[in-house]
Amino acid sequence: MKLAINFVRSNFPQLQDDPQFVFCASAAGSYLAQPVIDSLEHYNRHLRVQPYSPYPSSRAAGLAMDRAREGWSRALNIGADELTIGPSSSINSYVMAQALGADWGPGDEIVVTQQDHESNHGVWRRKAEAQGAVVKEWPIDPSTGLLDPGELYPLLGERTRWVFFTHCSNIIGTVNPVAEIVAGIRQRSGAKVCVDAVAYAPHHIPDVKALDVDMYLFSLYKVFGPHQGLMYLRAELQESIQAQSHFFIQGDSHKRFNPAGPQHAQVAACQGVLDYFAALHRHHGGSESESATAMLQSVHALTAAHEARLAAPMVDYLDHAPQVRLLGKTHVRDGDRSTTIAFQPLGKSAADVAKALQARDIGVEHGHFYAHRLMTGLGIDPADGVVRISLVHYNSVAEVDRILAALDQALI
Repeated sequence: MKLAINFVRSNFPQLQDDPQFVFCASAAGSYLAQPVIDSLEHYNRHLRVQPYSPYPSSRAAGLAMDRAREGWSRALNIGADELTIGPSSSINSYVMAQALGADWGPGDEIVVTQQDHESNHGVWRRKAEAQGAVVKEWPIDPSTGLLDPGELYPLLGERTRWVFFTHCSNIIGTVNPVAEIVAGIRQRSGAKVCVDAVAYAPHHIPDVKALDVDMYLFSLYKVFGPHQGLMYLRAELQESIQAQSHFFIQGDSHKRFNPAGPQHAQVAACQGVLDYFAALHRHHGGSESESATAMLQSVHALTAAHEARLAAPMVDYLDHAPQVRLLGKTHVRDGDRSTTIAFQPLGKSAADVAKALQARDIGVEHGHFYAHRLMTGLGIDPADGVVRISLVHYNSVAEVDRILAALDQALI
């Protein structure tokens, strides 16, 4: 069954604003799905009060927030006490660096990788260095930006406390085999594992328990939702990690690692993302009796096949274009190449190519995209960076054709 692209696009009203414009910068922040817009409008119009008091609007506000938390716990296959909803993944990782790092010291080791966004690299590195711990770096392939697990394992030992890496780089676009890597880490050390899924979640919401990670983070504003970050933290670890909230609410798992406090309307609107996925599932014949994780796996099968049809001609075009250096894998045959596609122009600046595409109503971006260390490791000037074309399942094959035609002109 093919994805019903017209139904998909009807759920994103911003796509209707300018039919000539091709939005292909979703990795920086996606369009909002209609159920999310509806939730935000309803909450702000009718439930804009302090939640969890006994009067009707306050009670309804609390129930809306609880529905979102419970919905996402089921979707990720985690316990309700293992989910924190914070303002963003960057803030969540910063807070957790303070929490985890309080227990690090001389002789302890952590592992990071250049492939990551700075929020899953810099915060851990800074905290480790401040505590006197050793920072080891899992290197990238300097030509492609890819990671080889064989380069990670020799870095592990009895002193390794945590390993931090990404599920999918926001530049390289190739999915790392998280479950396989985690199993390899478990075999070689007692290290805990944190995975940044900000660039992966827009393409797939996984069963987090099946990955066997200890911490997992992603941002819903890149997954068709409100500006919130979801964070899983394994329940068994929570009591041993320094809380970051007011002392009198440290027993509340929703607040223990969120010193900012919940953003009420935004938290409630997180459920809108799941409501959209459920509507997509039903439209394609899915059963409402399926579990949340099963529903999301069915949706993923549809969207992944569609996104592969989008990515294949673009990756092939850029791989054979003499004017560019394509980063990441050069094909989609392995099923691990996302529709986040970045390239370095060889005869022009990234800024000039992006500007030429934008002049043709192609909404791309250029820069280092907060993967500054990755740019350096690839030998690319971060000040100019790369051109990034980032698509998701609401993009169409016709839009890819328009992007390719625009690239023909922009690369001349």
